[in-house]
Amino acid sequence: ALPTVLARAPVQLLAEVEASGLRGRGGAGFPTARKWRFCAEADAADGQRCVVCNADEGEPGTFKDRVLLSRHADELFDGMTLAARAIGAQTGRVYLRGEYRFLLPHLESVLERRRAQCLLGRDAGGVAGFDFDIAIHLGAGAYVCGEESALIESLEGKRGTPRIRPPFPVQRGYLGRPTVVNNVETFVAVAHIARRGGAWWAGLGTAESTGTKIHSVSGDCERPGLYE
Repeated sequence: ALPTVLARAPVQLLAEVEASGLRGRGGAGFPTARKWRFCAEADAADGQRCVVCNADEGEPGTFKDRVLLSRHADELFDGMTLAARAIGAQTGRVYLRGEYRFLLPHLESVLERRRAQCLLGRDAGGVAGFDFDIAIHLGAGAYVCGEESALIESLEGKRGTPRIRPPFPVQRGYLGRPTVVNNVETFVAVAHIARRGGAWWAGLGTAESTGTKIHSVSGDCERPGLYE
């Protein structure tokens, strides 16, 4: 279904995410559509924009992104591709937690399959002029790189140290280009919102926090696992 969804105008994709009320699932809870709009409207000196997935899941006892990466990688890459289409990005990066190195072969194989299916690369999803591809960057176990500006510094090959803001990543992020950074769960949610509509997601959860949220339950408890 991705080519059909990608065929919509970028403004339509952005409107669906806005109608959903989706807020970032990384912790800050910032409205996703607002972040994307800021990035789309930011001045890009070379016309290039970027989409970055924060897969540096380092909070103690948290493992939801690990499961999404291992079982729902296609939805993650769908969400990143939809974000790129909405904001006009050409570059995608997944910043993968160093301890999740064992997932790298699986994720690379999914990306290769998607390229073979023409869902990535030149005219991605059959949309003329939409050139977008995704690469994976392996982290080195620094907890601070879960913060988006430190993550971008690490992506650029520098020490993972938070940047002073402003400018924000949506203004000047990866390689100085306007950049959207969202986590794994957020992009997976976007994949479902694009197919089912913003009103569907907005009908779940509460008025202040729409949709579903995945929680990791672990430790000395009777039923550990992931609960949505």
